[in-house]
Amino acid sequence: MVRDNTIVTIGDINYLWGIFLLIASARKAGMDEPFLVGVKKFTPEAERVLTQFGDVRVLSLDGMKRSLTCLKAHVMLNVDSEYATWADSDAFFTGNVSGILMPASPDEIHFRLRTPSEMPAAFRDHEFGEDGRSIPKAILDAWRKDIAEVAGEARGEPRYATSGSASFCSFSMARFRKFAEIWHELQMKVLPERDVGVEDRSLLYYHQLDESTLNACLNFVKDAPRVQDVYRMDKDRDRLFVHFIARPKPWEGWTKRAFRFFDEYVSVVEWAASQGLVLPGPIPGCLMRSRKNLMRALIPWMTLKPKLAKRLKRLF
Repeated sequence: MVRDNTIVTIGDINYLWGIFLLIASARKAGMDEPFLVGVKKFTPEAERVLTQFGDVRVLSLDGMKRSLTCLKAHVMLNVDSEYATWADSDAFFTGNVSGILMPASPDEIHFRLRTPSEMPAAFRDHEFGEDGRSIPKAILDAWRKDIAEVAGEARGEPRYATSGSASFCSFSMARFRKFAEIWHELQMKVLPERDVGVEDRSLLYYHQLDESTLNACLNFVKDAPRVQDVYRMDKDRDRLFVHFIARPKPWEGWTKRAFRFFDEYVSVVEWAASQGLVLPGPIPGCLMRSRKNLMRALIPWMTLKPKLAKRLKRLF
């Protein structure tokens, strides 16, 4: 049977807990969509931790040199359903969102564009003398040129003034497979052939890697899906897609922003354990309800620790 929609995600072995809890949150909520997971450095045991949920397929990305975030389109192109819904693996669903994952129209992509006030943080150090509240003209010009080279043609004018986050998107793969192929081809053309993490600020026009290339495609690919007018994954506390954007990730520690969802996220861990599922390993202390107050108290240190580690790595 051909399914309407597949949820697609990606991660290496360090993200096993994240992927596990993303899938568990969906199953806990009663969602039955198949999952396709691109993985790197996974053991057979780690794969079984994911496939035990049923209707979960694992795609090995071992041997591919680029950052996993640069391989999103590559994994999405492997779905066998009409729609593909991308969800970053450092995220979870607070309830059953099956009815709002896909765009309202098959001509659209369900995707969140930023407000002008959000743009300066996204384009920090890449304003090119402008106010940073819209996509800089120099970046748009570079995107247009590269899309023309990859696709053979490009729109003359951009579709959108602001960019959107690539942590979530959903569109018809049946209708827009060529669009996904162009997104993948653009990433192979302009992004580093090495693992640079999730961002590379040395790149003048594509510092956000997969996000930059996806926004380039949405703006300039002639037959791109239209961004849905209303993003529906952030409207109802009981039906959210929650993306943990900074380090530490909740299975490592908590940030102030992420801690708002401590109870919901830990409830997914508790549900998985109650179902007798094989967990990725011993439950980390930061995912234990009994340690909630301690985790709250440790937020300043847990937030500072990865920043210090990153700076020390640069020095040595």
